[in-house]
Amino acid sequence: MEQALAIAKANLLSPLVLFFVLGILAVLVNSDLRVPEALYNGYTMIILLTIGIKGGAELAHAPLGTVLPILAAALGLSALMVVLAYAVLRRLYRFGPDNAAAIAAHYGSVSAVTFAAATSFLQAQGIAYERYLSIVLAVLESPAILLGILLYKWSTHNGSGIRLGGIIKEAVFGKSIFLLLGGIVIGMISNENGIQGIKPLFGDLFYGLLCIFLLHMGMVSCQNLRRLEGFHPLRFSFAFVFPVIGGTLGVFVGKMLGMSLGGATLLGVLTASASYIAAPAAISQAIPSANPGLYLSASIGFTLPFNLIVGIPTYFWMANVL
Repeated sequence: MEQALAIAKANLLSPLVLFFVLGILAVLVNSDLRVPEALYNGYTMIILLTIGIKGGAELAHAPLGTVLPILAAALGLSALMVVLAYAVLRRLYRFGPDNAAAIAAHYGSVSAVTFAAATSFLQAQGIAYERYLSIVLAVLESPAILLGILLYKWSTHNGSGIRLGGIIKEAVFGKSIFLLLGGIVIGMISNENGIQGIKPLFGDLFYGLLCIFLLHMGMVSCQNLRRLEGFHPLRFSFAFVFPVIGGTLGVFVGKMLGMSLGGATLLGVLTASASYIAAPAAISQAIPSANPGLYLSASIGFTLPFNLIVGIPTYFWMANVL
């Protein structure tokens, strides 16, 4: 217990979490702090490209036989989370098929920023991890979104009217996934001197930009919660339940696959996180009847802060004791 408390304290006092809390505070005190849209788009691109480039550079040296089983397991976990979330939201929480599928797609997908915060946490603890997990991050965004949309189409139209090509295009070629995949390719095929040449922007500035991003996310999170009307807080309990289920499954599978302490932690973080960049963009187009207040408030208003403050150290503790 003492170890768990020490880990939680170290995470709470990390700059990433403190910047997130500062963003929440800015909204609560009605500060006139604003993040320009152009700046937000700029540092989002740098963060996503940096994650992809790092993963691609590591993948170029990683044995394929090691990566494929972990990738297959991660895809299985992602699909399981979508199906489980959809079933629970429909039967237990009594959400309609549109809202259930939209939320399930978010919780089967992943959060690049939560992943980046977890890697920062591990580095602060001096814990090594499998760097090629950035590949898993990039691959996991699209399938869950696609599966969630397919579940909705199937439940409402008995499978008719599904334009698979359009759904795949929306899920795969959205901004965040395109940048992640592009960064991976660049990292894989660039020579060492080329990678070193772009390191000042796509490396040295990464965590500083991530702090600013989380400041903005703290503001957006609090603003979304303020706009929420007509929903009992207990209806959002799934936003805390799903991450714990996903994190536990991810850590367990990671340990079963022989991953390192840091690697199992990150697989838990990936399975526990919820998308709030790629998924909302695709879902708003594919399932327009779904309530954005539900899936945005759940993913960014509850699950993101939960994972940043409580989840990451908890999954690390689980990986440590299993």
